[in-house]
Amino acid sequence: MRVAIIGLGLIGSSIGLALKQLAKSGWSIVGYVRRPEVASVALKLGAIDTAETKLSDAVREAELVIIATPVLTIKEILSQIANHLPLGCVVTDTASTKVQVMKWAEEILPPTVNFIGGHPMAGKETYGIRAAEAGLFQGCTYCLTPAEKTSPQAIDRVTNMVKMLGASPLLIDA
Repeated sequence: MRVAIIGLGLIGSSIGLALKQLAKSGWSIVGYVRRPEVASVALKLGAIDTAETKLSDAVREAELVIIATPVLTIKEILSQIANHLPLGCVVTDTASTKVQVMKWAEEILPPTVNFIGGHPMAGKETYGIRAAEAGLFQGCTYCLTPAEKTSPQAIDRVTNMVKMLGASPLLIDA
């Protein structure tokens, strides 16, 4: 499975580290980066397998896209990736607010894509890629808010990913 992580700070890099440690063979973790030094650190830490500097390249052929950026950047990211997402792709986020993110996803993403809002109830006092750790989500609650049209298979895909992180998924209606 190809997983694209957009945003390699504490949350995105920790997800990458956990998935890389626990993922079955055949999983590929692609990270989107704006700066080459972040790509270098992410690769060295083992949070990703490959780095891309173009959003369209990062999401190409992705089965799962995780947006782990500040909430105010999510609308622009959705706009930039919408026309590049493969049929049946599942997109999720890690933002702490959901109402506006869910609205943007509904307005911007094509109907061939499933969106599930997400929020891991985890974090640290420190931030950034260098603070990332694979065990960050162990034992935490990870809230999931599927969009109305989201398929059961997409919900299963994200729920299983959350369990792989060591978190307990909590489904919440939008």
